[in-house]
Amino acid sequence: MAVYAGFFLILTGIWGVFLFPSDELIRYVQCRFSQMAPDANLSIGRLGLSLPPGLVLENIAVMLKNRPAVQAAQMRFQPKFVSLFQNGNRHPLSARLVLAEIRMELPVIGDFQFRHIQADIDWLGEKLRIDSFTAEGDQMDGSLSGRIEVKTPFEKSRLQITGVVHLKPEALTRLKAVFPGGSIPNQKTDGGGQNIFWPFEITGTFDSPMFSLK
Repeated sequence: MAVYAGFFLILTGIWGVFLFPSDELIRYVQCRFSQMAPDANLSIGRLGLSLPPGLVLENIAVMLKNRPAVQAAQMRFQPKFVSLFQNGNRHPLSARLVLAEIRMELPVIGDFQFRHIQADIDWLGEKLRIDSFTAEGDQMDGSLSGRIEVKTPFEKSRLQITGVVHLKPEALTRLKAVFPGGSIPNQKTDGGGQNIFWPFEITGTFDSPMFSLK
């Protein structure tokens, strides 16, 4: 049995390295992305298989109306095994997304970089549920959850997201410059007063988001 298992893994590895249709899948993903978001452009440097079973994408960039929106050195897409064998019309596709070295434009506070982002999602039809989302960076850490009602074009998708952001000194200075008098409303602290954070809410759509501190 061990010999057969090893032989199977070797064949799988050979297929993944030499026969995996990377270019075809990249074109398919880009085509589907363009259909969902006509005003956006997606580029992928490489797409391949990963372990645990899933896909790995490298050198990803999203342009929105010819402006950089998101860049990532790597993204791993790891679907939950059981969701691959369920009826896609009745059960959501559940997956974990893991991104490394990310740069993105955020509402109000502009360009930020993150070392690591991990998200657990469920997607069924027009309903995309974000069960958890954590981001770690030199400028800020944050977490959020919520849902997205997916529309075509994608920029019109409706957002209902809540979360918490912890700003580092540089980001805190940048955000203070946005508010009159340099005072940020609704600042919260932990019991010892050392950890400063802000609960937030994002509603509206991707092309017209409404960001508020709760």
